[in-house]
Amino acid sequence: MLSAAKEILAQAAQFDRWGTLALMDISLRYRRTVIGPLWITLTLAATIVSVGTVYAALFKQDIAGFLPPFAVGLIVWTLIATTLQEGSNIFVASGHLIKAVPAPLIVHVLQMIARNVLIFAHHLLIVVMLYVVMPWPLHWTMLLAVPGFAILLIVLLGGSVALGMLCARFRDIGSAIVSGLQFVFFLTPVIWTEDSVRGTTFAWLTRVNPFATLLDLIRKPLLSQPMDAEQWLLGLVYAIVVAAIGLGCYAKYRRRVAYWL
Repeated sequence: MLSAAKEILAQAAQFDRWGTLALMDISLRYRRTVIGPLWITLTLAATIVSVGTVYAALFKQDIAGFLPPFAVGLIVWTLIATTLQEGSNIFVASGHLIKAVPAPLIVHVLQMIARNVLIFAHHLLIVVMLYVVMPWPLHWTMLLAVPGFAILLIVLLGGSVALGMLCARFRDIGSAIVSGLQFVFFLTPVIWTEDSVRGTTFAWLTRVNPFATLLDLIRKPLLSQPMDAEQWLLGLVYAIVVAAIGLGCYAKYRRRVAYWL
C-alpha cells in the first residue's frame, strides 16, 4: 500500500502532465466552436434560471433568496455527479491506452478530474453573474470554500479510483451508479432547502446524506453562510474514509485492471 501511495503522490505532483492532457481533452471536444466549454455553462445557466424560478414560485420563496443557493448547489452537484459517473467508467473508457501505454492508472483519473474541475471553474461565472444581479453579503469566511473544495476533491479522487476498478471488473455497476446518483440528487438539498424540512421527519436527510455535507462545504462559504464544526468534521471523516478505500483498491487491484478490460 505504501508503494501505491507513493505512486499516487508522485503522479499528482506532475500537474503539467495530466493538466495538459485535461486541456487537450477540452480543446478537442470543443474544437471549431466559438465559445468552447462555455456552451455547457450557458446550458446550466438556462437551467438554473428556468428551474429556479419555477421552484421558487412552488415553494413560495423569494427568488433572490432561493436562486443563489440553488445555483451554487446545482453547480457543485454537477461536478460531483459528472466526476463520479465518468470515474466509474474511466478505466473502461481508457482501456485502449491502458493496454498500449505503460503509464500509471492514476494518471487517467487525475486527467478526468482536472477536466471536470476546469469546466467547474467556467460554471463559477454563473455565481459571479448572480452576485451582480442578486448581491449577498461578503465575508472573509468565503475563503473556507477552498479547504471545502480540497476535501471534495479528495473524496472524488478516492471514489473515482474505487468505482473505476469496481466497474472495470463488473460492468453492470456503472449503470447502477448513474441511476443511483439520479436518486440521490432528489435526497440532497439542491432543489429544496434545509429550512424547508427543518422540524419535519425529513430533516435527518441533511445529516445522514454525505453529499449534502460535501455540497455545503463549498456552498455555504461562497454564500457567506455559517458552517458548524460538525459539518467540517464529517467532511474530513468522509475524505479520510473514501481516500483509504480508494488507496486500498489501487494498491490491490491496479495490476489486474488491464486484464479486466
